[in-house]
Amino acid sequence: MTQDRGAGVVPSLSDLTVPLDDNYDAIRRQIWLTTDAAYKRAVSVFAKKKAAFQNRAATDALADFSRETPIQTVQPVQAPKPAGSQWVDRVKQLSAVFASTSGLDTSEVLLSETHGTMFYLNSEGFKSVTPVGSAYLRISSEAQADDGSTVRNLFSVTESRLDDLPPMAELMSRATELANRTKARRTAPIGEEFTGPILVEGQASAELLRQTLVPLTLARRAPDGDNPRFAQAQGQATPFLTRIGLRVLSDSFAASDTPSLKQFGGRPVAGAYVVDDEGVPAKDVTLVEKGRLVTLLTSRTPQKNLLQSNGHGRSGNVQAGVFQLRSTQAVPASQLKQKYLDLLKVQDKPFGYIVRSIAGPGEVAGGGGGGGPMILDIVKVTPDGKEEPVRGLRFGDVPSTAFRDILEASEERTLLNYRINVATSASVIVPSLIFEELELQKTREIVQKPPIVPSPLTP
Repeated sequence: MTQDRGAGVVPSLSDLTVPLDDNYDAIRRQIWLTTDAAYKRAVSVFAKKKAAFQNRAATDALADFSRETPIQTVQPVQAPKPAGSQWVDRVKQLSAVFASTSGLDTSEVLLSETHGTMFYLNSEGFKSVTPVGSAYLRISSEAQADDGSTVRNLFSVTESRLDDLPPMAELMSRATELANRTKARRTAPIGEEFTGPILVEGQASAELLRQTLVPLTLARRAPDGDNPRFAQAQGQATPFLTRIGLRVLSDSFAASDTPSLKQFGGRPVAGAYVVDDEGVPAKDVTLVEKGRLVTLLTSRTPQKNLLQSNGHGRSGNVQAGVFQLRSTQAVPASQLKQKYLDLLKVQDKPFGYIVRSIAGPGEVAGGGGGGGPMILDIVKVTPDGKEEPVRGLRFGDVPSTAFRDILEASEERTLLNYRINVATSASVIVPSLIFEELELQKTREIVQKPPIVPSPLTP
């Protein structure tokens, strides 16, 4: 366990790590030390907040916790089975794909698995015993273009168990495709900055909405502190708190969060769960109906006009479970590109962009400061349908108003599982989308000079 006490950081209970050895005294000591540190920190924070509130004028204060009916939920828990050496061998096979591909500078295959049991008990009578687990695979590669900029590509897969990961043949095929695409992108031109209609397909659509729309549906409030402006900046309260009943999506769209959904398209949905981390049963929630915001996802931290939890308190905050988006006017995916090309012609645009892959938060190092999600796979397309791969682009800031101007959606939808933390997952299930207006910017990075001599691995 690492503790940065010199910087004044006190560990919380979620930071606790214990020895792997089955030593009662050692485990008990670590739990005691962490609990003692967390309690002392809580006392200090409480004293500061109490002093700050004594100097404030009386307002309609919200309670710290919502009142809920205590429920006991005990799920069957099975002892985890060791993964064995087969996955070690599979990781080596996947990594070997990149060793045989020339023109790449670095590559990585990362595999992790977390499994265990979460126990929750409080003085109100809530009790829950739930299994937790997550399997995460990330495959990435980098190369240097002739102009010195870095070309990055990756894909990641999140499931509840290692056994739920795609078959090895599929993973090998995707790794080979990734290596070849990274190599080919070295000579691709840098894309032009653009503001206008954009087609976002498959994984890119799911990742974009995961990073931009899903956070807007979480009923979070800024933490109380002695400096309200600073507290609000730290808390990032969602702007949708004041938009319930108003239009937030195009009229044909509906959004929901359905933690009860365990399967989609023959795949397990990693974000499904029975009870949240506060002991409250997970509820399926209709968030948007006919484009208008109905409610938000809530935990036991009440908000104005949202006083009860709907079972979405996870990982220390309110989080999505299985976010779904659909349109009543959806068209087959095969027709979506043609609709986009027709739109370019109507708007007299000489070209547009189709985005097919986006990096998750923190998955790409040195992505070039500021802006929105980093784009991994994008093509420039002319109104006659001709595609040209480009590189070096990312989204600009995506305003909440952009979702009111989604023009088209596909009937087919993509499932994306992602990690909230090492043991907790969430999912999004969304169609491919045509946005009326989004901004694409060039990435900003410190460009390194190309090597003077070729790599010794170059044939």
